[in-house]
Amino acid sequence: MAIRAVVFDIGGVLEITPQTGIAKPDRRIYELTCERLGVQPAEMIFLDDHQRPVAGARALGIHALLFQNTAQAIADIQACLQAP
Repeated sequence: MAIRAVVFDIGGVLEITPQTGIAKPDRRIYELTCERLGVQPAEMIFLDDHQRPVAGARALGIHALLFQNTAQAIADIQACLQAP
């Protein structure tokens, strides 16, 4: 499946807890994000700077990456985009 969305959540952008009552790493937050973006989990790359949300997204089948620095993030995203 091709990647159709890249979600960066550095600094808590994805936190929509006030509207939904759910937050990372609850699987429902990733399901809701996929639904709102119109993509399947395998079609999304998710980047976060904390391990728990990354693990939660991976459990749903999202290509989840742990942000450590800009160069690493770019390399990891490029590797996902080039993967078969």
